[in-house]
Amino acid sequence: LSRTPLSPSNPRVQTLRRLIGRRSFRYEEGTFVIEGPTLVEEAVLAGLDIREQYVREDYDDFEAPINTHELDAKTFNSVADTESPRGILAVCAMPDAGSLSFEASDWLLVLHEVSDPGNLGTLVRSAEAAGATGVVLVGNSVDPWSPKTVRASAGAIFHVPIWQVDSLQTLSALGVRLLGTTSHDSLGVSHPESIYEADLSGLIGVVLGNEAHGLPADAAVDSWITIEHAGRSESLNVAMAGTVVAMHVARTRQKDAQG
Repeated sequence: LSRTPLSPSNPRVQTLRRLIGRRSFRYEEGTFVIEGPTLVEEAVLAGLDIREQYVREDYDDFEAPINTHELDAKTFNSVADTESPRGILAVCAMPDAGSLSFEASDWLLVLHEVSDPGNLGTLVRSAEAAGATGVVLVGNSVDPWSPKTVRASAGAIFHVPIWQVDSLQTLSALGVRLLGTTSHDSLGVSHPESIYEADLSGLIGVVLGNEAHGLPADAAVDSWITIEHAGRSESLNVAMAGTVVAMHVARTRQKDAQG
């Protein structure tokens, strides 16, 4: 396929900069940017709608099977989000997660106002690995389609539905039983149940809170669970906690399904 050289002042380059740097513009356009040959190849395998592709003039690695725009090294490196870009950027349509409709056998990882893109990407990766039905972002959470989030997910975000809702009540109204996570008896949450003893059957959503503040004690959850640990640390960070929870839910439900 051909490569079309673009000048630094080309409007397409300016659009690319805005897609990388501005959340609001991504949602106006309904597209996001992925960077690096590994993620571009993963996006192709996942069947994403790749609209455009930009490569550095010296790039010689995997390319999506579409026509390609070529940028000089200085321009490409200034546009890319990473300090040491690997020479390819692709503009993709945001995947459609579909309607919020679930089966009794589904389970969700629910993230309430998670603010760090690295944490969100890691949690999406863990949810996909554990076989979660999807990830639900509640309230003012970080953008799942930011370049940092997509990179941190290692491409898992292409394979698991991501929904965004205003409140936990939206899920409760759909029959999702919500299990709020907390690190200890605090903030008005008394005697949370150990995740290793909790009922993890049926249509559930495991809810993790913001990195700094966790879940508020008045969060609209049905019950509270905690990860018991022996060390001196007061708690695990949200990415670690979410990974532990996701893998335990997957293992427990698999054992239950096998009888």
